[in-house]
Amino acid sequence: MLEWLYKDMLTFFPEGVSTYSQQLDDMFAVIYWFSVIIFFLTYILLIVFLIKYRFNPNRRAYHFHGSNALEFTWTLLPSIVFVVIGLWSEDMWTKTKSEWRVPHPDVQVEVMAYQFGWNVRYPGPDGVFGKKDRKQMSASNPFGIDKNDPAGFDDLLTMNQLHFPINKNVVVNLSTMDVIHSFFLVNFRVKQDALPGQWIKVWFNGTKSGKYELACAELCGSGHYAMRGEVFMQSEEEYNKWLDTQYSAIKANLAANPPAAPAPVTEEPKAEEKAHH
Repeated sequence: MLEWLYKDMLTFFPEGVSTYSQQLDDMFAVIYWFSVIIFFLTYILLIVFLIKYRFNPNRRAYHFHGSNALEFTWTLLPSIVFVVIGLWSEDMWTKTKSEWRVPHPDVQVEVMAYQFGWNVRYPGPDGVFGKKDRKQMSASNPFGIDKNDPAGFDDLLTMNQLHFPINKNVVVNLSTMDVIHSFFLVNFRVKQDALPGQWIKVWFNGTKSGKYELACAELCGSGHYAMRGEVFMQSEEEYNKWLDTQYSAIKANLAANPPAAPAPVTEEPKAEEKAHH
């Protein structure tokens, strides 16, 4: 809507490819140009007053006791601007950050950040994630998938690579194994910190096919610069084809290496039984 404000001017903007990227860019452009106008207006007035009221031995100063109208004006106008921007941004904030506005997911994945990469988990062909157990988390099992839960046997795991269909609601459940990281998809205008011990939802709807960068935007150690991933936005047909290929490989691996039978659950003796023995 307001693309004319920044097209060919704010060339450092990467292409926006999500349903709400345009609204965010419009908001940024309005705030940017408002700040530019205020900046130059302030310095122009400063130069004018420096010249007009420079030292003159023949000029006498006069006392000025203020103007209520002028003070009211310069208080009211900025207040109106801030209220308008605040009301405008409130809808954008809740649309992208409030979990009560999370859209119904067409695709749902889990992302576990670590120094210095991204582990990704998709549900298996049954569409169900296996249960998680933090006690079972390790470098080889970053999500802590419960080895006794059959629903987790066919979960699809990737590293530094995400695939999504275009024009579908994507919900990412985000966490981290170690320090704070920041999940940053600049083309989608998505940025969310990942916190240890917490699962935080991030959502977007991509509108254009292509390969895009996933980066960590939080200084997280000596390898921070290399903490990158790739996001592939594909047509629904291409995405389903990719999923089928991955699931076929998982099924073949399960057939060749059947998972061990779940460990039997042993119950603790009751207090009466312990006392009896």
